[in-house]
Amino acid sequence: MKKEEALIVCFEGPSGIGKTTMGELLSDDFNIVPEVNLLFKRTGNESKFWYCEKQVERYEICKKSSKSSILDGDIFQPIWYNWVCNYPPVFLSKEETHNFYRTCLDEERIAFPDLYIIFETDVEELWIRKERDKKRQRRNFEKHLKIIEPLKEYYKFLDQKTDLEVRFIEYTNIETTKEKVLSTIKKNNKKSIDDLKVFGQIEDWISP
Repeated sequence: MKKEEALIVCFEGPSGIGKTTMGELLSDDFNIVPEVNLLFKRTGNESKFWYCEKQVERYEICKKSSKSSILDGDIFQPIWYNWVCNYPPVFLSKEETHNFYRTCLDEERIAFPDLYIIFETDVEELWIRKERDKKRQRRNFEKHLKIIEPLKEYYKFLDQKTDLEVRFIEYTNIETTKEKVLSTIKKNNKKSIDDLKVFGQIEDWISP
């Protein structure tokens, strides 16, 4: 795939569903970009915008790749996650979060992925997968289970009300899910999106 045809695909879904595992399975053919806390190390002297700034760096890694990229987690995650958590004091405020992303979009330092793939499964299965995965502790797992519904609500909004490409895939066994993912990516065509318009739609939806 030529560089100008390379796609940026984002995997999203509940903690423990298998986003990282699926990325590892596809690493021969795609540039896999891990989530922020796996890709970057904290020093203890980070600015309060560090997490958002690292999302921009993840986007830059995608743009520099000659292969299509898969993001393990949304580069716009602070937008919906901070909203879901009701902007606690330890997070950036809504104004700070939105101003950061709006500025980066305006400066073309970041853009929405060409395709979102949202993985789904039931909560009981998530607990089983968490217990099987001995590599990661998954702190605040129960808290993350509580955000599954608002997460789905957010991406359904993107799918139904914006020009973004969003596909929901039931994460069953690995091989079947892998086939669905590859088929979904193959069918996707890169298209021009007005990112600032989409962002404005998101802002209006979050702040009616």
